Amino acid sequence: MNKNMLFNLVLSAMIIITVVVLGAIGETRLDVYISLFTLEYFIGLAVLRPRRRTLDFLAISLLVVFIIIVGIRVVEIILT
Repeated sequence: MNKNMLFNLVLSAMIIITVVVLGAIGETRLDVYISLFTLEYFIGLAVLRPRRRTLDFLAISLLVVFIIIVGIRVVEIILT
């Protein structure tokens, strides 16, 4: 099977499982979902290493959003 297709299948399965589990436990915060989706994307990249023809703009944008979310959480913890 093609690595890109396998990566897409594994990533979609991980995201579906995450949504089902977080929905089942009643999680409603969007930042939790985005953070877990970002981690799943990078885990998939590290394990399966699909070929990229161009710069991975999705990875860059997910990393920036993840850093912002973590920064906001750290500031909330420090200020309370």
